Amino acid sequence: MSRAAEAAAALEDAFRKIVPRTRKKATSEAEWAEGLKRFYAEAKVIRQRYSLGVIGRARAGYRLQQQLAAAGYPPQVVRQVVFSLLLNAFTGKG
Repeated sequence: MSRAAEAAAALEDAFRKIVPRTRKKATSEAEWAEGLKRFYAEAKVIRQRYSLGVIGRARAGYRLQQQLAAAGYPPQVVRQVVFSLLLNAFTGKG
């Protein structure tokens, strides 16, 4: 498995822990924002752990998008999360 694939799997695990597919109650806007903040912080750690370059980050983001869609997350949520991930956690050096 490539580093990008391993990173995507780690990102999916982190996202599923923060935003489970099945929820017993509706998530408030504040809870959602806090969850995404934790996810992006974890994504930065994952990015550094797997030493992803620009192409690796793109591959990991694309793979994460495919995995979340396959897991049944709504397409609009998947697009928003992956786009924000690329901007918040996968930009710059490091």
